[in-house]
Amino acid sequence: MLALVSLFDALVRAVRLVSRWAARLIGLLLLAVVAMVIMEVVSRKLLGRSFEGVQEYAGYVLAVLSAWGLSHTLVERAHIRIDVGYSKLPIAARAALDLLSILAVNLVGWMIVIHAWPVFSGSLSNHTTANTPLSTPLWIPQLVWVLGYTWFALAAAVLAIRALLAAAGGDSATIRTLIGMGHEADPFETNELEARAHDNAATGGKP
Repeated sequence: MLALVSLFDALVRAVRLVSRWAARLIGLLLLAVVAMVIMEVVSRKLLGRSFEGVQEYAGYVLAVLSAWGLSHTLVERAHIRIDVGYSKLPIAARAALDLLSILAVNLVGWMIVIHAWPVFSGSLSNHTTANTPLSTPLWIPQLVWVLGYTWFALAAAVLAIRALLAAAGGDSATIRTLIGMGHEADPFETNELEARAHDNAATGGKP
């Protein structure tokens, strides 16, 4: 059990690292698109010339951004959740809702993946191109797009399994850290965490 927990702790760290760097890369691409749009507007107004493909590639970047940004938002617990009454519930009830939410995210994520890969496959096999002057092969942006959704689903699965392992061990603090809503700890939870830390110190970190 401890080996499995350690494995998924490492996977969670890897997911967080990859998602963070992917978000940074997509952010740089978005800045590049903004610069291209500004240059295109200035060129059109001052020189009477426009750059072909700026709007097309801006759309591709936004699609990729929406796909790859999901995993980073998930691991940073930045998705919008309705928290009416959440902070008033007991710790166990909050943990149950957190588990339910991550399972729902997995359902949505894997449903997207299941339907997204055939779109990419169809474009690749049919040699589909964009209906634009550049005639971009659609499988290229779609590949990056579908990989983003696949990574999101994998990240959700890793978080869900780690949270379920924490639930099996009665570790509500880990559940909250991984998939909770980020509320400040109440006195009961603080006492529970302090007691667990005291027990770990007394046993030398052994379970």
